[in-house]
Amino acid sequence: MLEGSQTQDIISNIEKNPALNHLIQLADKLVDIGKSVPFIAPAFIILKIIIDIEQKARDADAKCEDLLERINFMVSNITVLEKVEAIDPLKVVIEKTISTLKSAASLIQAYRKQGAIARRLNMSNSQNFVQMAQKIMACSQDLMLSLQIQQTGDLSVLSRSVPVDNQDKEAEIFVSTHGGQSVINCNPELVEKFAEKMQLTMSDQVMDQMQLNVGDILEENQSRIETLLKENSSNAIADTIKALAAEVREREAEQRLTCLQCGKEYREAANGAGACSFHRSPEIKGTFTCCGQKSPCAFSNHRSVHHCEYPYTSFFDYAYGIIGYGSTIDKWAEVLETDMATNIDQYASVGKLIRWTGYHEEITQPLMIIRIGRVNFGSSYYFQVLDVDAIKSVNAIVRQTGKTLIFRTVQDESEYSMGEWTLDDAGVINGVVLSSKVATSDTATVKTVPINIETVSLSGEVQTLSQSRFRVYKPAEPYTFPGIRHVGHIARDTPLREQREFKARTKLPLIVIPQGKMQANSGPFMRGVGENDQFEGTLRIFNKALPSSEAYVTLVSCTAHYRLVGDKEYKDVRSLSLGNTKFPVSIAPTQSVDISFGAYIHRNAVQVALDEVCRGWAMIALHHPVRIRLTFKDIEDQEFVFVQEYVHDPRDYLVAKASNDILFLQIHDVFSAHRSVMRIKKGDEGSDTIINIGEDRKLSVEDLNLIVYEAEQTGVTEVHLRDRDSDLFKWDAWALVDLSCRRVYGFKVLLMQGSSRSKKTTAALGYAPCPIYGEGNLEERPIRYADEKLLFPELEPEEVLNVVSDDDVDDDRVVVTAQAADPIIAIATAASSSVAAAISEVSKATNSLDAAVFSSGVATLEKKLESLGADVTSGMATLEKQLGSLGADVTRMATALEKLVDLLSH
Repeated sequence: MLEGSQTQDIISNIEKNPALNHLIQLADKLVDIGKSVPFIAPAFIILKIIIDIEQKARDADAKCEDLLERINFMVSNITVLEKVEAIDPLKVVIEKTISTLKSAASLIQAYRKQGAIARRLNMSNSQNFVQMAQKIMACSQDLMLSLQIQQTGDLSVLSRSVPVDNQDKEAEIFVSTHGGQSVINCNPELVEKFAEKMQLTMSDQVMDQMQLNVGDILEENQSRIETLLKENSSNAIADTIKALAAEVREREAEQRLTCLQCGKEYREAANGAGACSFHRSPEIKGTFTCCGQKSPCAFSNHRSVHHCEYPYTSFFDYAYGIIGYGSTIDKWAEVLETDMATNIDQYASVGKLIRWTGYHEEITQPLMIIRIGRVNFGSSYYFQVLDVDAIKSVNAIVRQTGKTLIFRTVQDESEYSMGEWTLDDAGVINGVVLSSKVATSDTATVKTVPINIETVSLSGEVQTLSQSRFRVYKPAEPYTFPGIRHVGHIARDTPLREQREFKARTKLPLIVIPQGKMQANSGPFMRGVGENDQFEGTLRIFNKALPSSEAYVTLVSCTAHYRLVGDKEYKDVRSLSLGNTKFPVSIAPTQSVDISFGAYIHRNAVQVALDEVCRGWAMIALHHPVRIRLTFKDIEDQEFVFVQEYVHDPRDYLVAKASNDILFLQIHDVFSAHRSVMRIKKGDEGSDTIINIGEDRKLSVEDLNLIVYEAEQTGVTEVHLRDRDSDLFKWDAWALVDLSCRRVYGFKVLLMQGSSRSKKTTAALGYAPCPIYGEGNLEERPIRYADEKLLFPELEPEEVLNVVSDDDVDDDRVVVTAQAADPIIAIATAASSSVAAAISEVSKATNSLDAAVFSSGVATLEKKLESLGADVTSGMATLEKQLGSLGADVTRMATALEKLVDLLSH
């Protein structure tokens, strides 16, 4: 007779196995279908056999779970029979399905009878599961075809591989490397060796299991199943399945909780040892430190509340979400000590929990959080959030046991972190004592924190019972330091001189008005970065001829050349762009045109090798101003030449010394315009930082004490702190220790050229005093300077820098003759740029005048200008009388001319 376990006993195993749960539901459905289709009765009897085997299993097995899921898929197709009218033609495929179920039940039974060692070492097990998976796939396909089922679900359950874990792989390697299956089956020593490797226990039955023929066992099981089918009543089995399914459904209605260790839902009725599987360490890039595998490596019962009894992955996310933000805890007290030899902290704290993580809403319920030790995988720690009820529960345990210890990281007396409850006379918790000690301190730091457990709040002042301190002494006199030593060129921080302006050279009636200074490498897109310097500017070219002359100027080309001040000849630029200007360009009398240009100049070989991107400045102009000469030609091949100059201005990008810099060192590469800077500055007021070295090294009092401790241990008082080595520069910093006063009294910094400079030609060495630190009335001691070993490095001679600021090559001026323009224009050309501006105003004023009226007025103006002499005022009066007849429209022109005449009279 088939003997099933009591329903109540098997529920817990069913809850842990979703595939088994599903199988029971399918069996229950087949019982209902069997009432109208009797020939499927063997199917649900076999399913009951499989259910009994699996519910009795003591351990989860991936191969069995996989096989159950395949069986579920196959059997779920049989449930379609309740909708099929013609049943008889389907008997053949149903019989094949029942036969497949018999084989599956036989395999599960044979596999479960083997111990863990035999399962791994018997290679036929994996082969049998693979063959069974193939049988179920073929049978499922026949069922779907016969029942005309259009499968829209996931077929991967049939096509996927049978699971193979790392232990299977290691067993396969072990068998193949030790002579094969037959050798292993007869060699207890080898089997025991494998068991030790897998950390499994060797029993007396293992060798018997190894020597059994699995094929024979399968046949025996099949025969036994046939016998069971004949001997057992399908009605009795159906009743058992119905009762089991009903119990499962009843348990399904029980409240489900979410386990915080594995993230799965569970019911307390199905909870127990081993129900939950998880990793013990945080996940880092898809792997786990605890085991290095993806499969869980730890097992316990499900937990719906976070705890710190043992580590699990989600706990670290939970804890770091709290301690990773400054807005989550209102700390009432903390103790922190750092071992100076190992740099390992001992830490404990207690406070009020405000938020569960950063940016959350504040918690309304009063909660206290106690943290002892560092929350890291592999470390010993306590991290617990307690409400009123939790504290009272703890109080009850303390009263019963008399044990007030909350947690202690280690039992070692030389170093530990610890928390203890304090009790009042009535035995009620009224505070927490926090302690921390390291091996390099003589005493522990101990603080007592009074709390009110009814309100979960701080009930008084925190008292420091003892404090571990590193004793320092006050220097009897100020420390003195050498001055900064610097070898090498120093780049200018101001321009060589002011930029010069040059007059256009031409016989054409043109004048040029630059629209601002010429810029270098100012565009967002620079062609040939690292090889060229680009100079850009805009020129406004004005035709100063009178409208009556109809002297149009048509420019047909433009070329550009450059010269470094100090050179005698101009050279071709590498390329020239003129923006949107397209030649020919015609300029009417009293009209102007704006022409933008961009001239690209190739750097010399040394500068190209530096491959420097210069935004807003030009490398070729570092020590020599650059002049760009633009030559325009008109349609009659007459030239119009204009020179514009660029003088390097370094002030925009050089780093300046700040007000809180204690030391500011700099070295210069005058050939690339780089200035490398290293600075030491005081820490910000109110912070724990005493000194900042470079951009990212901050030193607190604890850091300085650690430096002194190391110096005392080694005897080296010039302590190397760190260095930084880049392509352009390298710096090293040392702390100078006074062993008499047990303090760092200064810092020494050496700044040199970096690894990209094979020839070291410049360096700077400087000292920075350390601010006096230490609390209370310090005992005074005589000072003792550090024994300095570092010397200023030997450097190679630096090239002599050739700087040329100006020359007279472009100083000659071409005077424009009266033949090239009207008299008023000849006078204006000889004038300054202010006159040019006045002429521009005259031109604008004449634009609105009638041509005939304007010609008549200008003719009169020309006669008056020829007679200009000492009495400019009289000429101006006569001029105004002549212009008065021109009407109201001439008023603007007269104002402009008055300015012009005033200029000409000086």
